Amino acid sequence: MTAVTAEDRRWLDAAARYAAPFQGTTADHAAVAALIVEPLSQTLIARAVTGKGGRPHAEAEAIAAAGFDAAGCTLYVTLEPCNEWSRTPPCADAIIRSGIMRVVIGALDPSAVGSVAHLESAGVEVIVAQHAPSVALYAGRSLRQAESRPMVNIALVVSADGKLDRTGQGALTLLGPSGRNWLDMLRARSDAILVGAATARLDPDLTVKLAGLERRTPLRVVLSGATGVDRRMNLIGGFSGHRTAIIAEIDTAVDAPISVETIRVLGDNGRPDLRAALAALSDRKVRNLLVEPGQRLLAAMLEADLVDGISLLTTARTIGSEGTPASPDGPLVDLLNAAGFVEIERQRLGEDTLLRYARLLEPV
Repeated sequence: MTAVTAEDRRWLDAAARYAAPFQGTTADHAAVAALIVEPLSQTLIARAVTGKGGRPHAEAEAIAAAGFDAAGCTLYVTLEPCNEWSRTPPCADAIIRSGIMRVVIGALDPSAVGSVAHLESAGVEVIVAQHAPSVALYAGRSLRQAESRPMVNIALVVSADGKLDRTGQGALTLLGPSGRNWLDMLRARSDAILVGAATARLDPDLTVKLAGLERRTPLRVVLSGATGVDRRMNLIGGFSGHRTAIIAEIDTAVDAPISVETIRVLGDNGRPDLRAALAALSDRKVRNLLVEPGQRLLAAMLEADLVDGISLLTTARTIGSEGTPASPDGPLVDLLNAAGFVEIERQRLGEDTLLRYARLLEPV
């Protein structure tokens, strides 16, 4: 087996960039990108990404597009090809029949049992790159398989004076156009959006409003509090055409139309257990969960150690005394640092500022 080359990494980088915008469009399948490259000239012959709803698979589509030109080429694929019959034939078999001689895999897939061995037994050289951008694409899938919960990313909009909202207005009213577009894109790439009941009363619909991406609005989930929820909340009672669910503790009162799914989980004092709530979403094929929390839900998720990444959007606008502090116990950054998160990126989004935080890994 040869080592991963600089050209391999360049093509895998391109494949990961190609796959990323399709996250959230492939139902319970991974959004995979496949590139077929002529190795001597380093020319792209064909490319494909997993189809809407999960079919067709990227490898099969790229091979069909390349036709006879696939023979002797290298296939770059962000996730290990499938090796079993399901709703589609095994991609590993399609690769072997195509005459592709080399496959460079960005990330392994625990569900693709025997795929690498099957390809190698047919004389195909296989390189497993463990390519960081590819691995990151499927972190939610890996978490769901290993821990029965989705990848949890927090998106928090905070005013210049550290407040979350003002009564009767949602977070998006604080952001400028660039910040709103960025948050909309984050929503579009998620499998579900989770908010607490108090936040749901502020944001009228939690939809994606970017032109052309309106249908990318993911499952909208309201986490009930001890007092329950009812259809007077626009998110639940108003018609939007988007899927909506409520997660509530077993005995908490819920008044919702039949079109809104009610998910019952164990809890305490009328509040759902957060781990049970995430497990219920995992059972519904949610891999990447975006949480847009209020003060209480943010603190609870950090305390339960259920947060994988945080995007903090700080606006140029102030709210004043009528706003809700992002953290009741001092600066928000202190709360994040205490929970083990450090800043890894900072960028301007028009008049707003984006700060991204990741968990600080302890030294080995």
